[in-house]
Amino acid sequence: MRLYLSIIDTVSMDERLKSFLREQFREAGREYARARDAYQSGRKSAETEDDTNEGTNGENSKQTVASEQEITDNSKPDISTPVSALPCNETGQARIVCRRDAEKRAVRIDTEAHPACFESGHPDCEGCVRDIRSGIVETW
Repeated sequence: MRLYLSIIDTVSMDERLKSFLREQFREAGREYARARDAYQSGRKSAETEDDTNEGTNGENSKQTVASEQEITDNSKPDISTPVSALPCNETGQARIVCRRDAEKRAVRIDTEAHPACFESGHPDCEGCVRDIRSGIVETW
């Protein structure tokens, strides 16, 4: 029995593979950034403990535990911070580069990180929403 794949099947398979790999590399990058930040905050807290009295040592360790819990809590992505951090024009619209049309746009972004130009089901639009939520969307 021979297996025939049409060109369309291989193209969509290639796109799924690219999307999967891109997402895995991005997650690895985010994990690296979290680990780096945790390491730097640990060094800062260790330096601070050396410079302060013993009465504040317990307080610093509580703050470190709280920050570690914030770093590891990925159950619900907070999309309000990246969206508000995007550069905006004078009317309050976010300035992003459209992945679908490769052009600069000033658009409103809703509470679910969907830009006004979002087209459901389009792979470039879906990727744009993922980038906005993770805070790595291309801006101008």
